[in-house]
Amino acid sequence: MSKLNQKLIADQLNLSRTTVSRCFTNHPKINPETRAKVFRLAAEMGYSYSAQRSGNNAKLSDRRKLSVIVGMSEERLSEDDHKTAEELFTGINEKAAIEKLEVEAFYVDPTSFLPQPRARQIVKGVSCLDWKGAILIYPLKEEAVRNVMSKFPTVSVLEDYDDCDVDCILPDQIRGISRMMQHLVELGHKRIGFLTWKYPVHTPWVERRFGAYAENLYRFGLELNTDFILNLRPDEQLPLDQLYRKAAQLTREQGVTAWVCGADHQAYDLLKNFQDFGISVPGECSITGFDGTPPPEGMPQLTSLRIPFRDIGISAVSSLIRKIDHPNTSRRNVQVSGEFVEGETSAPPSH
Repeated sequence: MSKLNQKLIADQLNLSRTTVSRCFTNHPKINPETRAKVFRLAAEMGYSYSAQRSGNNAKLSDRRKLSVIVGMSEERLSEDDHKTAEELFTGINEKAAIEKLEVEAFYVDPTSFLPQPRARQIVKGVSCLDWKGAILIYPLKEEAVRNVMSKFPTVSVLEDYDDCDVDCILPDQIRGISRMMQHLVELGHKRIGFLTWKYPVHTPWVERRFGAYAENLYRFGLELNTDFILNLRPDEQLPLDQLYRKAAQLTREQGVTAWVCGADHQAYDLLKNFQDFGISVPGECSITGFDGTPPPEGMPQLTSLRIPFRDIGISAVSSLIRKIDHPNTSRRNVQVSGEFVEGETSAPPSH
């Protein structure tokens, strides 16, 4: 078996050994996307740069490493997840390089990731004695977040939590969904549904976006019909095939003319199934998303909100540095606005 070192990483990515070495030292001439790919592969292989360099007994004030923990197991990473993570890492690495900080990334399964409070190892098999702080990406169990917080200054990205006083950097959920609802109402839609997926761990962003949907129904004087809300209640666990059949039934039989989806990947999946069911989008029904991910091959551009993930990554490092320098400051929730994208999936209702 090949020795786990920087040469092996370079060979896997078809890069030079010098390029990989410069990634770990945050060399300013390294492309941020290249740095993100190197860090991701290193995390997947279990390679620790600091462990190779020296011992791990530095004081907190001397530590120069930020750990990024991504709550997404390798087998569940989609192409869109990779793109989002790379944009986030671009911002994280750019800001870390300016601050002369190292970045180390780890991908974990959110259903099984549960480090013990003040444990020597937060990620299995990896010493955390040289970590200065932690950035969490995607939802994790709240107990896991609290346990990481008990050991390091911590910032959460893309996710806030109900019972954890962790600083958060995330999209402006309310403003984003409000923009989708305003667009649909201006087109003439009055019967608008909300559709989402279920995830392995609790995802409060779904509820935040639904809250904005309900708020805007009242804002525009529209009826809140609970039959038009799919897969949100705790006891509602509709498999995706049943979810899409139910949405199609409500569209054809109950006159729902638009669906607000909690995220782009949900919206594109709904669009594909509506095409299979023979429902014309946006002819018979409009669909909106949230995130602004590029459309899959052969699919139209979704009406959505494009999120500046690179800017969120930059803000995450800035917030973490603030937390490191001032550990007793109150919790902050930083919301980053997105850009409205009027795509090809929304139009005035046909009836």
